[in-house]
Amino acid sequence: MRRGIFAMAGMAVCVLLLSVFFQDLGDRTGVLRYQQHREQPSEEELGGCTVCGGQGELCTHLPIIRIETGGQTIPGRPYEGEDGVTAGYYTGDLGEEEILVQFSAVSEEGVWHHRDDASTAEGTALFRYRGNSSRWFTKGSFRLRIVEEDDSLTARRLGLLGMKDGKEWALHGPFLDKTLMRNYMCMNLSAEVMGTWVPDTRFCEVILDGEYQGVYLLMETIDVDENRLDLREYTPGDPVLSYLVRIEPYTNPGKVLDNFSLYSYRMEPGRHLELLYPGVINQTRQVRDYVQADYNEAERMLYSVEMLDGSDRWRQELDVDSFVNYYILMEFFGINDAFSASTYFYRDVRGKLSIGPVWDYNNAFDNFLRPIESREFLLSQRGWYAKLMQDEDFVERVISRYRQLRRGVLSEERLLAYEKEIEAWLGGAVDRNFSVWGWTFDPEQLSTRERQRPDPATGETLRDVNPSSYEEAVEWMMDYIVDRGRWMDEHIESLRQYCHPSRFANQMLG
Repeated sequence: MRRGIFAMAGMAVCVLLLSVFFQDLGDRTGVLRYQQHREQPSEEELGGCTVCGGQGELCTHLPIIRIETGGQTIPGRPYEGEDGVTAGYYTGDLGEEEILVQFSAVSEEGVWHHRDDASTAEGTALFRYRGNSSRWFTKGSFRLRIVEEDDSLTARRLGLLGMKDGKEWALHGPFLDKTLMRNYMCMNLSAEVMGTWVPDTRFCEVILDGEYQGVYLLMETIDVDENRLDLREYTPGDPVLSYLVRIEPYTNPGKVLDNFSLYSYRMEPGRHLELLYPGVINQTRQVRDYVQADYNEAERMLYSVEMLDGSDRWRQELDVDSFVNYYILMEFFGINDAFSASTYFYRDVRGKLSIGPVWDYNNAFDNFLRPIESREFLLSQRGWYAKLMQDEDFVERVISRYRQLRRGVLSEERLLAYEKEIEAWLGGAVDRNFSVWGWTFDPEQLSTRERQRPDPATGETLRDVNPSSYEEAVEWMMDYIVDRGRWMDEHIESLRQYCHPSRFANQMLG
C-alpha cells in the first residue's frame, strides 16, 4: 500500500516537473505562441452563416478592420527626385504627416463577421502610409497610432483582434506577396526559433472609407513596452540604460547615431543607425553618447585584431544565441536586406547586446523586385556576420543549430504542411482579395516598382518571373523553400571556410 502511495506521489512529482519543464521550453522556444489559423475556427468549422446565408456583401470568418478618414488625403505616399529614387513623402491636405481617423474592429471569435456588425473595439488614431519600397504599391500598408479621442497628443493603449494592449499597429497589405501569407508564416516560425518576443499578427479584411480593400495582416509594431519588447524602462538621468536601435536607409536625422561602422565606411551606402529607444523626448546628449559608446564598443571588438586573435571578450558583450538564430532565419528565408534595412539591435541593462526583433518578411522566399538566389549564402559575409564567421565556435554553433531546426521547426515536412494549413484556413478570403486585386497577376499593368524584374542575362520575360495566379504564387514559394532547404542541408558545413582567416591570423600574430 505504502509503495503504491509513494509511486503515485513520485508520479505526481514527475508530472509537475515535466509541466514546469515544458512551460519553460515554451517560453524559450516560442512554441506557445498564439497562431490564428489554429486557434480560430475555419469556414468549414463555422458552418453556414445564419445571418445572411453567406449572401451578404461581406461575410467572413476573418476579423474586420474599418477605417474612416472623412475624405482626407492619407499622408505618406512617396515621390521621387530627378535621380529616380525616393525624395520624400506627400503630406495631408493641411501639410500633416499623419491624419486623425476613426477606426473600429469586428473580431468576436466563433462567428461570421459582416461589414456593418457592431464593433468589438473602436477609437481614434493617427494614420499614414508606412514601409519602404512598399509605399509605392497600389495596395498600401498603414500605420495606426491610437490616441485619446479628445487629445491627439496622448497615446492610448488598446488590444486589437485578440492581441495584447499596444499604442501602435501596422496594417500590412500583401501586394507583391501574392500568397498573402509570407509575413504571417515567417513571424510565427521566427518566434519558435528565436525564443524571444516577435511581433504578433492577425489576418483581417479591411474596409477603408466604405471600400473593401482585401486581406491585410494586422501586426504589432516593434516597441519597447511590457507587452512587446520588455526592456527596463528608462528614467531621465539613468547613467546606465536599455536601448533599441535599427539600421535603415531612410531615417529621421535627429535620431541618427555616429556609429563605428558608419564613419569607418563599413556600412552600406545611404544606411544609418537610428536610436529608437529611449524616444526622442529623452534623447539627451548624455543618452546618445551612452548608446553610441556601448554599441560602438561591440563593433570595435568585432573589427579588432582581438577578434582575429581568438579573444572571447566579444562573447561577453553579445547574446550569441540571438545572432545564431537570426542568421539562420535570414539565410533560410532568403532575406537579402539584413544589415541594410529593418535590422534591429537591443540591449537591456540586465543583459547582452542582441540582434532583433525580426521584422518585415514581405520579401522572403524569392519575393523581391529582383530574383534572390536559393543556392548560395546571402549573408555570411555581410555586416557583422563577416566577422562572426571568422570565429570557429560561432560557425559550429550555426551548423549545429541549423541541423537541429531542420529536424523540427524548419523541417521540409513541417513547412509544407504548415503552408497548407494556412491556405486552407484563409479559404474564401483569398478569392475576395483577388476580386479587387486580381488585375495584379498581369505584370504589364504594374509599375516597375510593383513587380519582379527578370534578369536580362537569362532571357526571361516579365511573365516568367511574376506569378499568373494565386496557386502559382504559392507553388513558387514552396518550391523555393524546398530548394533552399535542400541546398543549405548540403552546404551548411561549407561555412567553416570563413574560419580560415582567423586561423591564419592567429599563426601570423603568434
